[in-house]
Amino acid sequence: MDRRFSMEGLLPPPVGTSDWVRFSRTSYCVDKTLILKDLIDSESTVVLFTRPRRFGKTTIMEMIRAFYEPETLVEDRGMVKTEEFFTDKKIWFADGGKYRAEQGKRPVIFLTFKDFKSTTWESAKKDIVNCLAYEFSRFASAGDALSGIKAEQFAAVRDGKADIDTLKLSLGLLAEAVHLNSKTLPVILIDEYDQPITSASTHGYYDEMCAFMRVFLSGALKDNKHCHIGIMTGVLRVAKEGILSGLNNPAVWTVFEQKYSQYFGFTEEEVAEMARYYGAEDKLPEIKAWYDGYDFGGTEIYNPWSVLRYFQCNCKPDAYWLDTSSNELIAAIVRDLPYDMVRTLEALLRDEAPRVQMTKELGPYKDVMANKSSLYALLVSAGYLKIASPIEEGMCKVALPNHELSLVFVNDIKAKINAALSVGTGDIVGALLDRDADALREAISAFLLESVSYFDAAAEGFFHGLTLGFLAILRKRFRVLSNVESGEGRFDIALKPLVEPFPAFIIEVKAADSDTADLKGLARDARAQIDGKKYDATFRAEGITDIEKIGLAYFKDKVELCKNL
Repeated sequence: MDRRFSMEGLLPPPVGTSDWVRFSRTSYCVDKTLILKDLIDSESTVVLFTRPRRFGKTTIMEMIRAFYEPETLVEDRGMVKTEEFFTDKKIWFADGGKYRAEQGKRPVIFLTFKDFKSTTWESAKKDIVNCLAYEFSRFASAGDALSGIKAEQFAAVRDGKADIDTLKLSLGLLAEAVHLNSKTLPVILIDEYDQPITSASTHGYYDEMCAFMRVFLSGALKDNKHCHIGIMTGVLRVAKEGILSGLNNPAVWTVFEQKYSQYFGFTEEEVAEMARYYGAEDKLPEIKAWYDGYDFGGTEIYNPWSVLRYFQCNCKPDAYWLDTSSNELIAAIVRDLPYDMVRTLEALLRDEAPRVQMTKELGPYKDVMANKSSLYALLVSAGYLKIASPIEEGMCKVALPNHELSLVFVNDIKAKINAALSVGTGDIVGALLDRDADALREAISAFLLESVSYFDAAAEGFFHGLTLGFLAILRKRFRVLSNVESGEGRFDIALKPLVEPFPAFIIEVKAADSDTADLKGLARDARAQIDGKKYDATFRAEGITDIEKIGLAYFKDKVELCKNL
């Protein structure tokens, strides 16, 4: 069936834009406007939503902006009343039209930090200056409502000449000016509030950025008589001792809470309706297997970006979420991954749901690696994992949400490992499949030499995990096994072929404890252990007779290999 979206009468999926005003009239639009009802009813003064990247945060913020602003600029039409974009939406009819009175009645201050990816504090300050200068210029006439030093500070920020102390207080200053000028309390929207902290954490200016953001946010959102409501979005929640410490009990809604859970991402009903619209109801099982599986506060959620791309690409399944945007903190975690997480990664690669420590609140970004419960919470918040059981006494099960994430987990995490260590592992995998022992040893040796600083004082368990990491890319062709009982013990690593014509592999790993150790002898011992403990028994019982047996011995940046005794 041809599902190209040039068919007369069909609207295209809104891919590549978060401009809600634009695509709400020109593309297929999933109606999420009832989030406005919940926000208005809540009477919260500061709200933070955290969701993974590409789960509709910016789109929701653009929709909220359009709801409150009286007018907006539309291409080829100039300034138009925003009311026309809501008259066919759910919010317009909610409770008999009760919420129409709120539409188009407030100025909106809108800041987005999604492109704040500076590598130094100096360049980050320039980003701050430019971002605020743009928004102050948009409200340039509001500066006339101020006098004295405040008027001078307003002009300095607007002209891009303000110092860092003035910039810290600038958002509160802008809210005051807009309020006094319009005689109406403004709405403050801050999209991707945590991106500056993420960049700062990974590039060495965390303390400077935290000090700025703490004052910047509290000055505008803490008990501010010049603000109607402040709404922020981000991927992660920073602990109260971080940049939210100056705020009075903000309402924080993460992936763990039920309230607002249906507004970010697509529900099963919304995906089914979309499939009917595009004549693809027969594809629902495929869409579910690839893009469903997220659990936000007990609500079943599909990845919205990937679903839209799926329909745009004529119902071709693929890992569309892969490489849509970077996550620097995830890269840092993978680079410094502690060995005691390796068992969890092994279980996930086997499509199991390991039990891990879990917290709902992250500590300061720079301390995440020191706290396993925060680390797993970060992976859940960033969309790499899902909660697979209730959190009880700080523990729960986690799992890969769907087929797309199984590919993303292997490919994206694998790519970040390679980038962090400045070398790929393709030569290692190629030599293994070619059964070339010399090439395999040389490839592993080259990998270690390129990455020597990472392996100082590493123990056997670390090298076990490292070797397993080399082999993760083979998951499509082999079942990757680790520490499984066979014969008279447990082998370290094995690859069970899923397709012809590959052999099975059994790999035993040893690590020396000094530079005087006989690595070649240790590799022979590892290889002999495979035969001695009959690790191949399980494979032979299943009729697999083509089995490659390899002993590996490591010490820091050195490796020896034995395949034939």
